[in-house]
Amino acid sequence: MEQVHLDYLENGADIIITASYQATIQGFKAKGFSNEEGEALLRKSVEIAREARDVYYERCVAACSSGDGGRILKQRHILVAASVGSYEAYLADGSEYR
Repeated sequence: MEQVHLDYLENGADIIITASYQATIQGFKAKGFSNEEGEALLRKSVEIAREARDVYYERCVAACSSGDGGRILKQRHILVAASVGSYEAYLADGSEYR
């Protein structure tokens, strides 16, 4: 997932979203996870996106100092947005579209 975020950033995205649209505490509980484990998994989706942003920033600095013109790396403000589905999304039955 981190590589997907990096691919978007290296192609000009200013916002990356967590891959957590249908992830909910209720859904994790239904699969046998505790509240704490579910919360940790949701936090992990944010951490992965933030780590990708940090790697991108490191690559920007390295590219600027080395003169690497092979990729377009531009230091800019990058936002990480949580992908939060509707309440019905955790049901995974399409009801959020009805």
